[in-house]
Amino acid sequence: MLLMSVLLVLATAIQGAITAQRQSNQALQDKREQAAMLAHSLAVATAELLRSDRGYIELQALIQSYASFDSVGALSILGLKGQVMAQLHRTPNATQATESKSNGAGMVLPTQPLFSAKLADDGKHLEIWQPVMAGRHLGWVKLDYDLQSLREVQAQVWRETLAVAALLVVLCMMLLHALLKRPMRALEKARRFASELADASGQTEPVEAGPIEFVELGRALNEASVLLLQQMIVLKDSMQRQQTHKAQMEAQNEQLSAIFALSRDGLLTFDQHGQVQFANRAFLDLTGLQAEELLGQTDTHLEALLLARAQDAEEFAGLAACFAPPDPLNAQKQARQTSLSLIGDRPRVLALSGQHSQSARVSRVLFVCDVTRQHELDRMKSEFLALAAHELRTPMTSIFGYVELMLEREMSEAKRQSMLARIYRQCQLMINILNELLDLARIEARGASDFKFETLDLATVVAETLNDFKPPQGREPPQLEARDAGHPPMLVCIDRQKMQQILLGTLSNAYKYSPEGGLVTVRLLQAQRPASTGKRIANGIRLGNGSDASNAAVGPEGRPHFGVQIEDRGIGLSAENLARMGERFFRVDTSGHIPGTGLGVSIARELLDLMGGHMQIESELGRGTRVTLWIKC
Repeated sequence: MLLMSVLLVLATAIQGAITAQRQSNQALQDKREQAAMLAHSLAVATAELLRSDRGYIELQALIQSYASFDSVGALSILGLKGQVMAQLHRTPNATQATESKSNGAGMVLPTQPLFSAKLADDGKHLEIWQPVMAGRHLGWVKLDYDLQSLREVQAQVWRETLAVAALLVVLCMMLLHALLKRPMRALEKARRFASELADASGQTEPVEAGPIEFVELGRALNEASVLLLQQMIVLKDSMQRQQTHKAQMEAQNEQLSAIFALSRDGLLTFDQHGQVQFANRAFLDLTGLQAEELLGQTDTHLEALLLARAQDAEEFAGLAACFAPPDPLNAQKQARQTSLSLIGDRPRVLALSGQHSQSARVSRVLFVCDVTRQHELDRMKSEFLALAAHELRTPMTSIFGYVELMLEREMSEAKRQSMLARIYRQCQLMINILNELLDLARIEARGASDFKFETLDLATVVAETLNDFKPPQGREPPQLEARDAGHPPMLVCIDRQKMQQILLGTLSNAYKYSPEGGLVTVRLLQAQRPASTGKRIANGIRLGNGSDASNAAVGPEGRPHFGVQIEDRGIGLSAENLARMGERFFRVDTSGHIPGTGLGVSIARELLDLMGGHMQIESELGRGTRVTLWIKC
């Protein structure tokens, strides 16, 4: 109650001070307006006198007429240069008007002919400057307006305000004592009840009649008790969710541990001190190291362990190079310097790369990938390029030799034409090799991205291709064995142009490798039984001998397939040659009598693979070859 009384006294005092200040400001404003009106009226009257060229006596009489105003402390009429033309001074005993033509030394005139009013430095009077205007600036009226009456009014206001404030304080204390006696008892009861809320039992207390605030306080405490119980229930539920989340995090950690453990790529981490803190199972298996050799060791020790198992240690630039930023201009050199060829029972080529981490516990991460397969593919690619260059060099050498002979020697026209024919054939061979190399390059670069797949009847595509095929001169066209009447269409999803390319290439080989003649037969097959397990696969082609004819209509993986079988009665293939079918630049005829590049079967096989099919070759030396092109339904 004492605190409330003090607050009430402060509030009353502040309110009184604000009221007194407002009244003082209003009174000051009134005084300012009165002084401005007096100065303005005097300036107007002075302008009339000066314009009519009347003397200083009239000015003195005019200024004397303002002596009746009690608040006028001093009044002066000044010329443009500050000379005093008439003035009035009020003293405590009398008011005296004097005529003077002094130059007003020491008096600072305003710079602009504008009205101004400001409080004097002593704060006891207002200083008013009013320009005398009559079409032009004639002089100044300076008025010192006494504020003594204003200070008396302000003092009276403050006394009355303090008296009212004191009276209000006494009355308020008496009323507070009378009114708060009962509510204080209720408040004490509420305090005890509030201290029991910590039990969160949800109990409530009856609310007694009284002031609305205390009634609301009792209700609020009851609501708080119920809400606290609800919050405790929610908190328990939240704790259960936290425990569930914790269990999920543990499960995720187990999953990550499983991923690290089962990953085929090696992973090793360094702590903030540069020491090995973790290596997954793949890292240990790929490098042949043991966890005891690594954990707690520095990168220098790790590098020494790796170099001890390396085949070409001098080519490895060190672990520091693995953490260097990638250099696009020297990517191949950088990849070479960060690769290690390890010796052992299973030689491997490992690619090492690293990343810096901003984590508080992990400073760097080293990744190790097994790129043995990629290196082998690169080696095969290099061999292929060397072989391609050799195959191109052979016809180029012949062309160069024949051209050189034609340039340096005289020869008959018949011999000249014979050499030109040979040059033409060699050029044709080079063009075929280059075209087929471009086909292979497009297949490897684009895959099936530029294929135009559509659902077609395989029988219709085969019939159209056979109509377009022109057999060698003097040979019978291929014979298509008729299907049963009413047989449903053989619908497959293929690229029409690529399928025709495969068929034409296979038909061309059938005629080329049966130079003695013989019929070329084409059959349409449908596989319904599970795949045969007795066939070998070489270079992506299913191989068999002539005794496998009974299994010709068998699709792989037990799925229904349609097939196109092209059979010739030519020279056939030995077991050794059959095993190499599909190799690039492999040709059965090495004598050069049968034209070809050795790439046709490879191109046909890869095109067929991209359309979801496969090639099956069965052959017997001296009896012919059977090639079956299988396509999924």
